[in-house]
Amino acid sequence: MHLIRANYPNQPVQFSWKLPRSKSLWARHLLLDAMESKELNILQEDATPIDIRALAQALQAFKAGEMCLDVCESGTSMRLLLALLVARTDRPIHLRGQGRQHQRPIAPLVSALRQLGARIDYLGEEGFPPLAIHPTRLEGKIMELDASSSSQYLSALFLLAPILSSGVRIDTSRHTLASRPYAEMTRQLLAYRGYLWEEESTGVFIYRGKQQALAGSREIEADWSAASYAYALLALLPVGSSCTLSGLHLPSLQGDAEALCQIFTTLGVTTTEGSSGVCLTKQTEKATPFFRFSMHSCPDLVPSVVVALIGRGIPFRLEGVAHLRIKESDRLLALKEELAKLGYDLLIEDDALSWDGKRGSYIKGTLLSAHGDHRIAMALALLALQEGSLQLDSPDVVSKSFPGYWEVLAHTGLFI
Repeated sequence: MHLIRANYPNQPVQFSWKLPRSKSLWARHLLLDAMESKELNILQEDATPIDIRALAQALQAFKAGEMCLDVCESGTSMRLLLALLVARTDRPIHLRGQGRQHQRPIAPLVSALRQLGARIDYLGEEGFPPLAIHPTRLEGKIMELDASSSSQYLSALFLLAPILSSGVRIDTSRHTLASRPYAEMTRQLLAYRGYLWEEESTGVFIYRGKQQALAGSREIEADWSAASYAYALLALLPVGSSCTLSGLHLPSLQGDAEALCQIFTTLGVTTTEGSSGVCLTKQTEKATPFFRFSMHSCPDLVPSVVVALIGRGIPFRLEGVAHLRIKESDRLLALKEELAKLGYDLLIEDDALSWDGKRGSYIKGTLLSAHGDHRIAMALALLALQEGSLQLDSPDVVSKSFPGYWEVLAHTGLFI
């Protein structure tokens, strides 16, 4: 159990956060290096997210000749690594995970890879890890893909570019692509190295082969998803409060950057770029009386946005959220259950999450659960600013993406 105490300030607060590197960018760089048979650039830092450590260990185990790979609780690693193994393995490999990994669907990616010629077997329930991958030649030219629940399926196929021949097609036209900015991030990283995927208006992606590499930095930017908790915190603080976030850039390959700037402008928080990062400033207490937004392209921001809106007492309707049910937790259910303990009754629909702006009765001091989910833990913690104190189970789950989270909260001088 973790007791979080906080004091609401009576004047503006200025602070700075050091964010972890983007694990989405980091994972894609590692996988692309492995696809190109390059030496892996695995940075050893105290702030290295557990997901990146798990991916790095799995890649090293594969290189060492091991036949059973475990990516722990990293869904990104499970999906992206599967494509690498299909392309590169010369021996049978078992790929498994931990936590909810074996409950998170992977059938759309397996189906697409089989169309390419992959030999993949399910070792447990059909459609879910663990998986057995067998050596084979990938000679298919057309893949149909349903990426409506995760863009990582499409990113995994994009990352096969170093071993594909020109003209391979990925047809996503029958389904709406979830979290498109993450797939576009992957496509842009590949373009920097000369691998060109071209999208037709029909939703078909065509591989044009190896081209001249574009100018682009190999630097791994700080994590805009992690920045969402600083935005949410600023939205709750007095006007005039500000926060400096080093290592972020505008514009950014990370789609969450644009979404955060847009969402929190309506809550009075502005974003400006400086020489070493960005600065957030709470400019006004005025905010939209009702907030409505599609989170389809930025699902990782939902917990922090929900907490900011509830903390400000702003009723909302967030749409495009159905795929949050298959994250590290069922994030819709986790938010509903935990916020109900604080008197906030959220409504879950098929593809929407809403709140009417009313707060009911609650028992102060009730233990909140993170549901084993780093983003739920980090978001809920911010409400200590309103409540004075909160009790939260399993605080260590934040290490999945933001190992130094409790330290940066304490650094604000507001949280104990």
